[in-house]
Amino acid sequence: MAKRFRQNTLDVFLKKKPKLKDQDDGYENKEESNREEDRDQETEESNREEDRDQETEESNREDDRDQNKMEESNREEDRDQNKMEESNSENDRDQETEESNREEDRDQETEEEDREQRNLDEDDISDEQGSENTDEGTLHPFDPVRMKKKINKGESLSDGDKTCLLQNRWIPPEQHSYPYQKFGAKQLKYNVQWEKKYEWLRYSPFEDSAYCAHCLSFNKLKGSNFSFLTKGFTDWKNAVGEKRGIIPRHSLTEGHRKSTEKAENFLSVVQKKRKDISSIISQKYEEKVIANRNSLLSIIDIIVCLGQRNVAFRGSWEGDSENGNFNHFVNWKAQFDVALKQHMQTAPKNAIYLSPAIQNELIECCAEEIRGTLINRIQAAQYFTVLADESMDISGTEQMSLCVRYVNEEEENLEIKEDFLGFCPLPKQDAATITSAILNQLTKWGLQITFLRGQGYDGASTMSGKVSGVQKRVKELYPRAMYTHCRSHALNLVVVHGGSDLPLVRNTMSIVEKIAVFFSATGARKDALRAESRREGQPKTAGIPLMSDIRWGSRANTLSAFVEQFTAIHSVLETMEAEVTTTSGKASTLRHSIGTFETIITAVIANKVLGYMLPLTKKLQSTNLDIITAYEEARNVRQVIAKQRNEQGFSPCFQKATALANSVDVVPTKRRITVKQNYRANISTESVEDHYRVNLFYPFIDHITSELDERFSESNEPALLAAYLVPKSLKKLTEEREQRMVKWYQEDLPYPNTVEQEIECWRHKFHSEDGVLPASALETLKTTQMSFFPNIQCMLKIFLTLPVTTCECERSFSAMRRLKTWLRSSMSSERLTGLALMHVHQKVKLDKERVLRRWDASGHRRIQLAFNGK
Repeated sequence: MAKRFRQNTLDVFLKKKPKLKDQDDGYENKEESNREEDRDQETEESNREEDRDQETEESNREDDRDQNKMEESNREEDRDQNKMEESNSENDRDQETEESNREEDRDQETEEEDREQRNLDEDDISDEQGSENTDEGTLHPFDPVRMKKKINKGESLSDGDKTCLLQNRWIPPEQHSYPYQKFGAKQLKYNVQWEKKYEWLRYSPFEDSAYCAHCLSFNKLKGSNFSFLTKGFTDWKNAVGEKRGIIPRHSLTEGHRKSTEKAENFLSVVQKKRKDISSIISQKYEEKVIANRNSLLSIIDIIVCLGQRNVAFRGSWEGDSENGNFNHFVNWKAQFDVALKQHMQTAPKNAIYLSPAIQNELIECCAEEIRGTLINRIQAAQYFTVLADESMDISGTEQMSLCVRYVNEEEENLEIKEDFLGFCPLPKQDAATITSAILNQLTKWGLQITFLRGQGYDGASTMSGKVSGVQKRVKELYPRAMYTHCRSHALNLVVVHGGSDLPLVRNTMSIVEKIAVFFSATGARKDALRAESRREGQPKTAGIPLMSDIRWGSRANTLSAFVEQFTAIHSVLETMEAEVTTTSGKASTLRHSIGTFETIITAVIANKVLGYMLPLTKKLQSTNLDIITAYEEARNVRQVIAKQRNEQGFSPCFQKATALANSVDVVPTKRRITVKQNYRANISTESVEDHYRVNLFYPFIDHITSELDERFSESNEPALLAAYLVPKSLKKLTEEREQRMVKWYQEDLPYPNTVEQEIECWRHKFHSEDGVLPASALETLKTTQMSFFPNIQCMLKIFLTLPVTTCECERSFSAMRRLKTWLRSSMSSERLTGLALMHVHQKVKLDKERVLRRWDASGHRRIQLAFNGK
């Protein structure tokens, strides 16, 4: 239209233009020709523009047609998708019907197991199973988001988490409607029927997304579809289908397939349908594991046997082999132990496990197992007392023995226990080092120092110092840990100091000690003494035991043997004096030393007095003795000795001394009296008997009784006032004593507000009872129904926990000297402690399989034991 308009306008213009008359025809023709050419160009240009417009319109029409086709194609795809979903729904309904029929045929037992596996403990479930949770803090127990959050935090899923995830799923409540999501013009939602076909699918009501239970539990392979693992799958439009089904494509990925295999194996083990994975590799592997365990158990059995019997493990080297007891018994047992024999024949040289290093590891594991049993008993008793003492071993190392005293109530048999826990080498012997070693070791072994109620040490200033001693330092940290000086050490000091204060007694003790050393030096002298004793009609004796300041009762035993064999000793010394030997001079000196009436009567008197204290020495070594009973027994001995301070008490001693003197031709005499005498008693008397009674017998008894009064005086410690709760001593419990006792024990009482009423009921109970009343705290706890008196029971138990002696430490030192001899002086402290624990605690039941498990868990082993940390 525009083109035709322009052409008409041009024609009109040309017609109206005037012509010049004087213009020639040539010029007009040329101009006309140019116009025609211009019109032709304009016409061609116009035609081209028309062609372009037509092409543009045609292109627009084609785009419209393509758009319509595309929209029609999308509609067809949506119809196909809807048909596919309807078809899948029908298939799922058919499968659901078939599955329902199968479920009806299952055993009722299997159904109950499935229901139990789908339910967790009620404490872990905040809402009912069918409730939908929307708060992140109250996620449903079966929501897979719980496991995803653990994984995102870098935590590993436990076996319980995996079992819960694999065996359970969130079940919607009745009439529950899944939320819709918009996909273009459609509103789609999660289809629960997908879970029938893909049993690994887990829906999260919190995120409205789906996860893969198998991949959450086990998939760590890169390249898998991690939407089912990290953020949750929500593309419901492309969930299923042959072309774009993401769920079926995920089930074909390598990571998912491997995770499914692991999940099936895991569930088989959980449901006990299959053995542990380390054992199901092959039957041969399982047999190998059993054989390895049996061979190692045989080795442990030999170690325990040698350790308990204190038999040395190692021996001398012969070439490249060691001829020791351990190797000997291993070879001996391999003769009839098939597993051990096969192990020694087939195991590699670096996995035979017979080396000294492996011995040390197994010994340490045995020690830890024994100590663990003891620690459990102590923790059950709650309150305890520490006992400590030091001694040097054969290698020169200062070893501190640590023991614990507590009240044990296992199997309803209440008893006081004192258990050795181990040795601790001391680099220095100052109070600070010892205090740190005691507290650190007790804490390391698992004891709570807050329950420490007593300390038992010897009387050395380092331990007992009131300013900066060990007991003072511990008490500053734990004020309720009362210190007690070992009563056996105290009684031994009574004997030592009581004899050393009198010159005549001190000199006689020295002579008797030299006699014991002389006859113990060689076997010939011992045999000569025994032969002479038999000729004189005396019973068979073992000679004269050596005297020691640290062995309680040794002085009394040595004096008793000397007095009983005095005539035989004098005869043997006289015979050896007549012989021409190197010992003739020494024998002559000793014979003249004992051939005086002073020595004879002093030995007889000391033997009689110390004989009263020997039973007390032995009784104090009992663990079932409480501290008040120890004081009472010491006071009883003191009273008995004091009653001998008269002529009737001395007369039998003088008569026996006179008889011994006459048997060796010694005349009873006394020393002359001088005007001035500083170093011996010089009281004037008429007879020899009166002289030794006044100047020897009475002073010796006075020294012994004063020492007993000083070292066994009644203590004012409030912790000891609980002794008055014993029914036999209940009348001595005054109101003032009761207040002090309750104040001390109040922090430990289970019901402190009713303790006064409980004590009043306790008084009334035993005031109205007839018959013999319990005389000790231990007897009271055993014979009385204490469930009605919990506060009194607590006080009596703590009272029984207070230390009396450190005898258990001394027993451990005896074991140490038997273990670490000069032939075994290179033994390490750890090995010494392990062997000592096995040797001392032979009655403690040792589970050898637990020892093997502990050893296997302590490091990487070249031998397969397949314990897996169980």
